[in-house]
Amino acid sequence: MDLALSLSGSSPQNAVLLAGGVVVSLVLFYRWALPKPIPGIPYNKESVNSIFGDASSMVAHTSKTQEMFDWMVQQNVKLKSPIIQLFVRPFGKPWVVIADFRETQDIMVRRTKEFDRSIFFSEISGKITPSSHFSMRTDAGFRKHRRWIQGLMGLGFLHDTAAPRIYEAGLDLLQLWEQKSRIAKGHPFTAAEDIYRTAMDAIWAIVFGADPDNNVTKAQLRLYATIKSIELNNDLDTEAELPAAPFPAAVQSVLTLTDSVSTSIKSPVPKLAHWRLRQTATMKKAYKDKDVFLQEEIQKALNRVTGKKANEKLITCAIDDMIQREMLLAEKEKREPEVLSSGMSDEILGFIMGGHDTTATAITWGLKNLSDFQDVQSKLRDELHAHHAEAVAEKRLPTFQEINTTTVHYRDAVIEEILRCSNTEYGGIRTAMVDADVLGYRIPKGTEVFLMGNGPSIFSPEFEIDDSLRTPSGIESKDKIGVWKHKGMAEFDPERWMVEDKATGQKVFDPSAGPLLTFGLGERGCYGRRMAYVEMKLLITMIVWNFHLHKCPEALSTNAAIDKMTHVPQQCFVRPVKLLR
Repeated sequence: MDLALSLSGSSPQNAVLLAGGVVVSLVLFYRWALPKPIPGIPYNKESVNSIFGDASSMVAHTSKTQEMFDWMVQQNVKLKSPIIQLFVRPFGKPWVVIADFRETQDIMVRRTKEFDRSIFFSEISGKITPSSHFSMRTDAGFRKHRRWIQGLMGLGFLHDTAAPRIYEAGLDLLQLWEQKSRIAKGHPFTAAEDIYRTAMDAIWAIVFGADPDNNVTKAQLRLYATIKSIELNNDLDTEAELPAAPFPAAVQSVLTLTDSVSTSIKSPVPKLAHWRLRQTATMKKAYKDKDVFLQEEIQKALNRVTGKKANEKLITCAIDDMIQREMLLAEKEKREPEVLSSGMSDEILGFIMGGHDTTATAITWGLKNLSDFQDVQSKLRDELHAHHAEAVAEKRLPTFQEINTTTVHYRDAVIEEILRCSNTEYGGIRTAMVDADVLGYRIPKGTEVFLMGNGPSIFSPEFEIDDSLRTPSGIESKDKIGVWKHKGMAEFDPERWMVEDKATGQKVFDPSAGPLLTFGLGERGCYGRRMAYVEMKLLITMIVWNFHLHKCPEALSTNAAIDKMTHVPQQCFVRPVKLLR
């Protein structure tokens, strides 16, 4: 009561003072909230005059194109600098963006104490896999989790367990496309879903063993066995819209969680964006289905591992290998095993997500490239036939053993160029763990550093940088990886990976012919890289051996993409025609 009387009886002078104080406070807050540039590093001058910095420009671009990382590297080109800073997070620190392969290689491989793995993925993915090694700094916890999965990239596991599972999934894909081609009658149809289903079937079998209840391509085959025909447009250049079988609940949960990243990754406030997603009924169901399934599978694997005899070899899938390794580690370290921990569940889920999404995305881009570049497809098929002459003579598909153990240089060059041009992963992110000097600029501790693989030095001419600005280790490693000729850098051309062997005069595949960042570099590069190559060798060989991929109309063959967990093509159509053997 007294307060009300005091306010009502206050003088106009007091009211003016109060209003003035509010205005001054707002002005001071606004000035405090404006972006604070790191001294010296180039930036968009207009961005520092708004509390939203560069976020408005980024959001406008991503809303129109569904891509974020191409916008980032465009700013390097705009500012004519290999190193720039962007103000994307309101009230947050600027991001530093580096578009130079040599500097990226130096940071990722040799400056790991100064720059560690960023927690950016943890921010955009919320609570999907918070305890997987993918989300960790390079510390003791990271190395413990890496020990759980270290056997999965060994040659024995890749050749004896992974390859046959991938091959089986590939055979299902070939059958499915025969059925789809029968129904489509020469019309193009979308292939992306088929590739993602095939990759999911492969990684699911690799992780859990044979699981017919969750095989999504076999569900498709059962559906198509019941379809005689569909209504088609008279114009052969129009899409044949084909039906799809629903996903089993466990598989759908993984796909839903993976796709959720596409929303948060393009938001200036990714934590909030993903939190809002997690409140939806769809996401809550996905988390629940995922948790129930994983705990059931871990318990089954634990029973298998603990129930086997001492001299019995029973490692037929990844989850058994991971649990056995943790049991042995726990025994050695005299502690309780963490088999039923959230860390083990997250590691398994992270392996599934990374194991199907990255490779499937690369293959979808590969199908587009092979359809668009008919000469490359024909040469690849000729090379495969030449190197698998026995399979040609016997009129059969090469076995997975033959594909795995036969060196086909041009095939490897095609795969490497698919990976380069797909931009499946734009590069990598590191956090400055200390104040660090890069290209003559001081980057403060705690700054997020984006190392781009989708711009200058890989797809366009590199910026001119004086070696005096580089570290001694960066200068010493200058010639370990080649540089691309400036002409045609952005074009799809597998020949760029073929170099002359001085001893034989023959052209051979050289993985160090030029820069590539799709899998990252160093200790924090993509752990599943070896398995991805095995899968691409098998599936690309099987597809090109069995089908001629005819060119699709331009309206169904744009290079527009969507930035999700990977860089996904918006369109991936095929016109496969079965080849006679």
